Amino acid sequence: MASKTPNPAATSTPTSSIPNDKTQLLPLISQLEKHRNTRVIVYWLLDTARISEAAVVSLYDQVSSIGKQPAIDLVLFTRGGDTEVPWRIVTLMREYCDKFSVLLPYRAYSAGTLLAMGADEIVMTPLAVLGPIDPSRTHPLLPRREGAPEAEPISVQDMRHAMRFILETAKPGGNQAYTPDAMAQIVAALFDKIHPLAIGAIEQSYALAKLIGTKCLSTHMNPDTETNKIDKIVNKLCDDFKSHSYQICRSEARAIGLKAIDAPASVDASLIDLLKFYSSRSIGLPPKPTPGQIIKMYIGWIDSSSMQIRCEADAQFEKDGKMKIIGDRWVNY
Repeated sequence: MASKTPNPAATSTPTSSIPNDKTQLLPLISQLEKHRNTRVIVYWLLDTARISEAAVVSLYDQVSSIGKQPAIDLVLFTRGGDTEVPWRIVTLMREYCDKFSVLLPYRAYSAGTLLAMGADEIVMTPLAVLGPIDPSRTHPLLPRREGAPEAEPISVQDMRHAMRFILETAKPGGNQAYTPDAMAQIVAALFDKIHPLAIGAIEQSYALAKLIGTKCLSTHMNPDTETNKIDKIVNKLCDDFKSHSYQICRSEARAIGLKAIDAPASVDASLIDLLKFYSSRSIGLPPKPTPGQIIKMYIGWIDSSSMQIRCEADAQFEKDGKMKIIGDRWVNY
């Protein structure tokens, strides 16, 4: 019996052997550029960082230093962020290339998925996942936990499902149909917990996510001839998944209609090497932080072979052991 050929993707470098300083990063980026025959930019965010407008200038610095290219790849790793920003990043990247691709070693949730929707192709490893684009948002008029400095974020879908449940069970003829007085009490109780203006803002963010998703897809799909297909993809990602944390693998992404492709073996290995590099990279935390201590830590990177930029955050450790970001900035390093 012939021996099985080993999977080339399994030849990625062991995590323990990847140093975490930037001199080791540049060969990893160059290796991916060689495999893809493109220029590569890495946009990597820790869970404490968000896709935000603050990163756009640094992304501009990267693409302007690279110059106009036939193709640019954006290696993306994020849990999400501000709904409006993916459209700005997509339009910026397309100013500098004829073909824009997003490469996913692991995860790109929420606003990260919106950003990927604006790419001509989404190159995914077997580990890579996208997520629903229904937003979660906070608002000054939303409820707060006791002692919490800010309001709790609320999922748009959570609120919409609650409203739908009330309306469905209030239908005349149903076993659980409410009287008009009971319905008025339920609505009053809901508005007592969630201010109507906050509900309006949450509904607005839902419409915004659909708008941004539609605009991102329309950069590489024809909005005149493929309107139904675009709407179907956006509605699926906004409405059909019952959890904002649902993970969409590459085969399911293709089934939805996204232009997701499997990373070839060499690209797969390079992306996993980058995943291991950034996962093992020092973020500047002291070994034993004390309550009240303010430290500088690194929560994000925008790297290429020609320029390296990171997000430096001022963080304060609180008595309960949690860490609060009190300021950040993107700087060359």
